Amino acid sequence: MAKSGRYPSYTTCVARALSASTEPLSIDALLLTVSRERPLGKGARHEIYRAIRKLYQAVPVAPSQFGWLSHLLQHSTFRHQLSAEEARRGYLLLDELEHAVFFPQFFQDQRADVRRITVELMGGPVLAAELAVERKIWSLRLGVEFAEWIDELGGQSHDDILILVQNAVEGRYMMRLQPRESRDEAAIREQNIRLARAAEELVASSRRTDKVMPVWELAALLIGRNLYRSPIPPDDLHMVLHQYSALRLSEDGSGYVLDSRGATKKKKMVALRNPTSPNRRASDPSGDTLADFDTAFSTSELKDNDPAAWLEDGKRYFDMESEEDTCPDYESYLEAHRMSEGTEEALSHSDYHLLEAELEMLLGLEQEFGYLLPEQSQRVDDLAERLFIDLESFRSEIEDYEDDEDDGLDGSDDGAWFWKN
Repeated sequence: MAKSGRYPSYTTCVARALSASTEPLSIDALLLTVSRERPLGKGARHEIYRAIRKLYQAVPVAPSQFGWLSHLLQHSTFRHQLSAEEARRGYLLLDELEHAVFFPQFFQDQRADVRRITVELMGGPVLAAELAVERKIWSLRLGVEFAEWIDELGGQSHDDILILVQNAVEGRYMMRLQPRESRDEAAIREQNIRLARAAEELVASSRRTDKVMPVWELAALLIGRNLYRSPIPPDDLHMVLHQYSALRLSEDGSGYVLDSRGATKKKKMVALRNPTSPNRRASDPSGDTLADFDTAFSTSELKDNDPAAWLEDGKRYFDMESEEDTCPDYESYLEAHRMSEGTEEALSHSDYHLLEAELEMLLGLEQEFGYLLPEQSQRVDDLAERLFIDLESFRSEIEDYEDDEDDGLDGSDDGAWFWKN
């Protein structure tokens, strides 16, 4: 055997063993495999555990059993709610879970992954996709063909993209468009409850001194528990945890903690749209935004026989006059801010809408006069960047809103936009 200085590290050996096995391995199996590459000392078992903790893709699936994330993703299905901007421009904004799905190795060192993946669009072409950045948020760039595929199928904002992992190691995926009206709400809600309970259990059992579990780590653990093996996957991870669990994001937004007081008012806000998208402003095509809110809210009401009932003090879910009042647009901004790489402090709810109103005013002047002064145009760009708002979409909304007013719609109707929070 070679000298000890040339032996591969325990971390290298464990990574090789797990990545080479399509099935999870026990600690004993890992010890046996590692022993073929290097001598084992008295503390070998401890070193194996230490190595596992250093490897993001080494995921516990059962007591003393670990799998490799890229293999655990096989045949899993995930749900992504489509935004109008994503459909039009041909990309998907990625939250931590989806980032781990498409690029499992990314969170090992959180550096940009240069690998290109293959995405088969059901009933459409096969695309080459890559990691990109849109509005300072990690995204999957799919291109014009993806936008054309969505358009040909009549897809629109709030429809779901179902992501099937064919082979994460080779980077092969399939996507299917599911219209909003085709959702099996009862089955999806059941999956949401199952996911929330598992997440609570995982965070509660964490032995971290600060009790904060990073979102990307929680995502890997949920995959390891087969929470995404059902052909009917749950909704967006962040939305599910906000609506169905007693977890809350840490102050810096990096992870989840168990809220010992039960769900806070802000957490109970029903997330009606994809929280990873910076552009969730457009009303539903049917115009029944408030009705949809009432429907979603009623499904989360406390009932004696509701397994998803909150640990609550008996009060209403939230007070619309509360200082903690929020809205989907602001929640979208907070999520985009959290996922960006900036260090600027997040705006308050009222400050966000104050700047949003300024942006609307400037775009209104541009529409009325046909141009803006250079300093005004620069201010528009600065506001859009700070608020994570896509200008093209925002301009379209203003035009649509004014068209509705011209058609005689009362500003107090459901057609009214961000003032109706």
